[in-house]
Amino acid sequence: MRIYGLDISLDHGGFVILDEVGNVLNYAYITSTKKSADIDPEHSILLSKIGKGEPKETFRLRRMGEYQKGLHNFLHLSNLPPQFMVGQDYYSVEGYSYASQTTSICQIAELTGYLKHMIFEGGGKIRVHDPLSVKLFATNKGNCLKKDVVEKAQLVFDIPEGLIKKKMIKKKKLLASIEEFDGPATDIADAYFLARMVYRELTLRNGDVRLNQLGENERRIFLRVTKAFPVNLLSRSFICKKGE
Repeated sequence: MRIYGLDISLDHGGFVILDEVGNVLNYAYITSTKKSADIDPEHSILLSKIGKGEPKETFRLRRMGEYQKGLHNFLHLSNLPPQFMVGQDYYSVEGYSYASQTTSICQIAELTGYLKHMIFEGGGKIRVHDPLSVKLFATNKGNCLKKDVVEKAQLVFDIPEGLIKKKMIKKKKLLASIEEFDGPATDIADAYFLARMVYRELTLRNGDVRLNQLGENERRIFLRVTKAFPVNLLSRSFICKKGE
């Protein structure tokens, strides 16, 4: 059994694989910037740019194919079976951030749905986590910075410093600017904690850990309900083919 954390976006993304005891087996990141890919070529997957005169609709579909192929190759180079999906493995995916100010939400949904369908058909078990829960799990703060998530992930495994892009941003209610992270490191960190969330869920389901042993914020993740999910996480089945 392996657990895959998949942080998916259009021109970038991060993948992390955990083993059955929660150790990091491998990671990779997708980027459309050659400079970023060259920083850690062993773990990078480079997407091509839109061709001169290429229709946007054609490019979007071609990019989906490159994304799938990149993930396939990542699994193969990780000394895993060459199939895109491995039955009985778990796949943790971040849900959509509906509040984000982006015009590409529909394209992201197309790509994510395409990959989720491939996981489903391959016999994998899918869990979808909302962005707030991922931040809460990683840092105990649902409104944390990307920098906070990366720094927590770096306590566990080495993410090359060159994959961190630093910038200054202004936060509401703050008079001064503060440092924030961007770049491939943020995708890798998100993917890591997505995978860890499924690992934690499995330890709870197996009885290795009890809810009352978790901190308050971590416990909230597994007990909270929303309009979209009126049943708590531990009462919901993984998304998978019937009988698997």
